[in-house]
Amino acid sequence: MEEIRAGQDIGRRDLFVNPTAAFRPSAYWFWHSIPTADVCHAQLGDFKQKGIGTILIQARLAMSRDDYLSPAYLDAYRIAAGIAATLGLKLGIYDDYNWISGHAGGRTVMDREDLRERHLFWSSSGDVRGEISGIHPPFTRTMGPDIVAWQYEGSVVEWCEWTVEAALLHPSVGIDSLDQVVDVTARTSVVESDRASCTYVFDGVPGEGQMLTVFVTARSRTSRLINYLLPEAAERFIEVGLDPLIEALGDLVPDPVGFVFYDQPAAGFYKWSQISGDLGNSLLYAPTLPDAVSRGTGETFARALLALVRDVGSETLRLRARFYAVYSALMNEAFSGTLRRWAEGRGIVLTGHEILPHVSSWSLNGGFTSIDPRVALAVDFFGIDAYRHETAVDSNNFVAQLAPKLGDSVARSNGRSRCVVETYASAERTPVRAAGQWELTLETMRAQAIRLHCLGTRQFLWHGVYQTDGRDDDPTPFANPRFDFAPGINFEPWWGYHDLFSQETARISAFIEPARPYTPVAILYPLQTAFAEGPRHSHATHIGAWCEGLLASRCDFMFVSEADLAKARIEGARMLVCGLVFDAVILPSVTVLETGDTVRALEAFRDAGGVVWSSGDRLSTVCDAADGINEVASTHIDRLPGGSDIDALLARFAPRGPDIAGHSDDRPWQWVGYDADGWWRIVLFNDGGTPLESEISFGDGFDCEVWSATTGEVADAVILSHLAVMLEPQEVRCIRLRQTAQQGAGKGRLTIQPPLDNARAVVLVDGWSFAPGTDAPFVPISVETGWEMQGFAEFSGTGIYRLALEIGDEADWFLELPDVATVVAVSLDGFHIDRRGWRPYRFALGRLRPGVHSLDLRVANTAANRYYTNTPYLGDSVDKSGLSAAPKLIPLTH
Repeated sequence: MEEIRAGQDIGRRDLFVNPTAAFRPSAYWFWHSIPTADVCHAQLGDFKQKGIGTILIQARLAMSRDDYLSPAYLDAYRIAAGIAATLGLKLGIYDDYNWISGHAGGRTVMDREDLRERHLFWSSSGDVRGEISGIHPPFTRTMGPDIVAWQYEGSVVEWCEWTVEAALLHPSVGIDSLDQVVDVTARTSVVESDRASCTYVFDGVPGEGQMLTVFVTARSRTSRLINYLLPEAAERFIEVGLDPLIEALGDLVPDPVGFVFYDQPAAGFYKWSQISGDLGNSLLYAPTLPDAVSRGTGETFARALLALVRDVGSETLRLRARFYAVYSALMNEAFSGTLRRWAEGRGIVLTGHEILPHVSSWSLNGGFTSIDPRVALAVDFFGIDAYRHETAVDSNNFVAQLAPKLGDSVARSNGRSRCVVETYASAERTPVRAAGQWELTLETMRAQAIRLHCLGTRQFLWHGVYQTDGRDDDPTPFANPRFDFAPGINFEPWWGYHDLFSQETARISAFIEPARPYTPVAILYPLQTAFAEGPRHSHATHIGAWCEGLLASRCDFMFVSEADLAKARIEGARMLVCGLVFDAVILPSVTVLETGDTVRALEAFRDAGGVVWSSGDRLSTVCDAADGINEVASTHIDRLPGGSDIDALLARFAPRGPDIAGHSDDRPWQWVGYDADGWWRIVLFNDGGTPLESEISFGDGFDCEVWSATTGEVADAVILSHLAVMLEPQEVRCIRLRQTAQQGAGKGRLTIQPPLDNARAVVLVDGWSFAPGTDAPFVPISVETGWEMQGFAEFSGTGIYRLALEIGDEADWFLELPDVATVVAVSLDGFHIDRRGWRPYRFALGRLRPGVHSLDLRVANTAANRYYTNTPYLGDSVDKSGLSAAPKLIPLTH
């Protein structure tokens, strides 16, 4: 057994030193036109050199839809895949044109009008005559006319086949029960319609205090989006959109082309002039929906529909929860189920991500706040993930957020672990989101990737690398590739340093891989509450508050479903489920549960000594509660949880594993997990701007190994009683520990800070010259302010700082650069010293003799000052570039 374990450990170390493509960054490769073979060779070779392991070809809006899937496109696709194979790159099929999977660039609905999206609209009034009008897709409107142009033929939203599906008379105020609702569908009909609206008439007269609510469906005449409730739409999508790619690729499937990736399959989130009630957008409709809803709710389709938009008494929440469960299941099976079966038949993996309303936020619906996610594949994340072979999620911009944690949770619930995280940048300096962030630095990007790995990410998927950097003097979003959710990272001046980022973050991911995360707290994902109460209910904000509070206290957690709780084992005061061990379960403003089994599982856990807490609204409805169960005994907080609540929760159970204590209010990011063979793994990361210190202890003593993500080196284990870890800004540490019965040798200390004699530091202020590029002449420059303030405001690229450096004393000298925007390579006397892509910018120059030496600093900034100049996206000022604080020369302490 020990030999097997030793072999496994060697394998894990090999994986850490040379991570495979599964751990290396991946990227969308944006095709803005059909590339030549030379372009494919050059760009794919460059991507490989920069450490990317997997590429997904994505046709973007700048490419003509006529070119997409054309014979020339398919030929280029196969050429690119063949080149990728020779380079050792993996390839995935991004499954559509631009994004929103299922339309195949409009081919799915071409000559198949029945497959276009069909929606359910409603109107309520006291009149016998009413209309549905003013239908518009707000989500696409915010994206601009080019998005509307590719989603809608002729750039117009038109409708046809208007049909009354349900009409109900009911009290205008205060429906106490469904007995007060009268179905008058047979007496209501569409009497007038055109391509934008319809008029309906009820052939009776509403009584005093009554209101008429009418539900009408219509099919879009012009939308290229499909009806995701129809399995035949997914089958047609496969036929015209995926099979041509598979056939063109031939023997390159399944290696290197091993998976297909879908992206935000969703129909239009329509609003209209008469919309009212609890549901915020139109619903998709298919002929199979009414019977499925009746079976799933035990109620007529018409009365179930009314419950979606109005309070119909005590059955409201149960009806809503069951309706959306049926609706989501139909969509999951029709689209995702069809794709999964096709992928398995082709021997490839199905992955991708749905719309995540929480993107860029911790609140469950804090991202896309303008949509009601219940109308799309965007609420039942556990159910959606069951159809994938590999979990993927979406993340926006460069802050910690819910997506990877929820992605890891659903993966573990479905027998896997961790996830792929697509990361895209939307503009913060302008309301035009697609203008992106050409100001992105490699340090910012790296910090986000490390945070994502700590939150459950296996592979960082970058959005994206570009075929072209677009056109000058054209600020049009999307159509000009330059402003298609920039940056195209391969056109950033710091791109030459990307391999440093790739290697280090891949090693961090590989270091985490063999271990299970230490997650003392389980948060119940409140699916039925989300269905019944909608996105504006407090469950969304309570989830965000619990997540942020727990992470601030450095307590990790995972989400679990009701189905997970039903299959959990209880051992002592702990719950074992999804391969994890929990000390506590939290219910975040849960008002609706699917089954009484969940209540009984929580009670059994609490009775065994487990901790059950809840916050916000209390449970009021259990959908199958024939036995009258409608509450969970728990420690309850009526408000959003705060820091004191988190502290009180954590005091209820004893921690396991190593103790990691901070020496200030600011703490580093951390990930903690444990191997099957008794080793604990810790990742510590200081994403701030000041040094931090942590102290690790583990019983009376522990074996300690330090794994360097920068170099791949693994230090021999030493026995310690305590370990102080000093983290400079942006420093990351990977540490492996195992408790030992031997007495520790004492305290250890980890630091990359060399013993410098700061009293003898020399500030290098004067004598610098500068050239904006290798072919430009040198001119005098100050190093105390960036080059953008000294006549080079529009220069984006690599600037060269040069100094005749006079050394007076022979010593081992270090060069420190206090403020660099953004990456730098150092040469001395014509010899390359080193390069850095993020802080700390410190370089060992070696032992220097007295005399004059030639010091060159090659500094690359971002592309922002080049690409945003003369556009509406520049903002109030140009971006920092180059050096903005004087370098220091510091000797080692004698």
